[in-house]
Amino acid sequence: MTSAATNLVIDEQNENEYKQLRQLLLRQERFKTLAPKFVTTCGTLKEFKIEMQVVSKPYDGRRTFIRDAFYPLVNSLYGTETMADAIADIVQQVDFGQLNLLPQDIQDKGREMSDVYLYLYCIENSLRIFIGEIMTTETVTVPTKVQDTINKMKESEKESKYLPVRGDNELFYCDFIQLGKIIFANWNVFGKYFPNKNEHWLNVMIDELYKIRCLVAHNSFVGDHERQSLKVYYKSITLQLKL
Repeated sequence: MTSAATNLVIDEQNENEYKQLRQLLLRQERFKTLAPKFVTTCGTLKEFKIEMQVVSKPYDGRRTFIRDAFYPLVNSLYGTETMADAIADIVQQVDFGQLNLLPQDIQDKGREMSDVYLYLYCIENSLRIFIGEIMTTETVTVPTKVQDTINKMKESEKESKYLPVRGDNELFYCDFIQLGKIIFANWNVFGKYFPNKNEHWLNVMIDELYKIRCLVAHNSFVGDHERQSLKVYYKSITLQLKL
């Protein structure tokens, strides 16, 4: 939604994804009461963008407004109910259709892996949003090797025009490793946002997240230990960065 409120060119696919996610969110009674007002009132992304243009002309103001509006909903996940419980409710509503042809243990593991992906997605994009917001106010240098990786992926994307564009800025071409390298290379800028931590703590966490990401990318099963670590990392990052 942050992209839609700023410089994303909204297309039909974006609108369809928004409508599906909006319906899932508003279908949950406990989420419906905590959802930002604009989620309830804006039936389309175009309506949402118009509303955000009224809220703030600068993009930074819109990003801050959206983040603050979602905070009660995100924060509620740290109460007596875990995020995994909330995700489980959503997963239970998914129609697995032809997957019923698979052995039951494969289906069960598939459902467990769906929340692993969601955690990874949220953590990685939280880091992207965090770095992106800092870049708007402070000077951040992207390491040469990271920029080379970004350029190669963008070139590759041009050859596969049937695939959707990754995002509205180059950070969407970075995974955990590249995002970590940007932070470490500019620790004089980012360090103050981790007042009780150090580079080693963040480096270990980034490395573990990347390993789990690779397992998901190769459709390998992620064990209980890794899933528990993922939940800890998610909570730690969101609380540390106040996202």
